[in-house]
Amino acid sequence: MFATLNLRTTGPFQITLSKSEGVKTVVFNGKKGTPQQYCGIVGGQSTDFSTIDTEIKTTHLKNNTLAPPDLLVNGVQGITWRLGFGINKPQEPEEWQDHPADINLPITSALVNNPVAIWEEVTRRVF
Repeated sequence: MFATLNLRTTGPFQITLSKSEGVKTVVFNGKKGTPQQYCGIVGGQSTDFSTIDTEIKTTHLKNNTLAPPDLLVNGVQGITWRLGFGINKPQEPEEWQDHPADINLPITSALVNNPVAIWEEVTRRVF
């Protein structure tokens, strides 16, 4: 069984454990009767123009012909890249594929704000 709160950075790890190793996945807080996905962004790395521009200026490369021009708008330009391709369907990004959780653990009065009770319930259902 694998548990995580930071789905963005652990997505590829979760998928590999589930698809390749048969590790069970549990989603807590899902709507009862609705299939829940256990993974968020898969392999995506994100940044923004201002971060890249600051790094270019810090390294004194702003005059390099490959450096992008200044962003002349009052806004933010986000950039995402490096999506990982699928394990079972390697012709398409893993992020486009389904990742249904093995167990959907809805919130109950016994589980809310009670991590020990959550783990006991997960253990009861999985093992």
